[in-house]
Amino acid sequence: MGLFDSPTHLLIILVVLVVLFGSTKLPKAAKSMGEAMRIFKKESAKFHEEDSSAPQQAEAWTPQQVAAPQPQVTPQQTAHEQQMAALQQQMDALKQQQTAAPTTAQPPATPAPLPETQRTNQPN
Repeated sequence: MGLFDSPTHLLIILVVLVVLFGSTKLPKAAKSMGEAMRIFKKESAKFHEEDSSAPQQAEAWTPQQVAAPQPQVTPQQTAHEQQMAALQQQMDALKQQQTAAPTTAQPPATPAPLPETQRTNQPN
């Protein structure tokens, strides 16, 4: 058996509400509740209209091929590239010098033996 099944339950609830809130506040509360419901219905209808119009707009729009934007070259980038090219040329020139140099380089000489005084001063 539910709370709102019989009319006597409804009358008891109505009397309790009148006693708690007073007869002047209940009509104002009902009016504000009605206005809130109207505003809610209006906004929800706008929301549903926007949802239904969105697929139509999406179908009307046709994608077009767009060229990728070209990166803009700043003067710093070109100066940097020029420096890199100059360094690369220097590296190539050094490599050519190394390959052109004779490969008959003599091995490094062995160090001369240390004098006797230096040998005794070294810790063992």
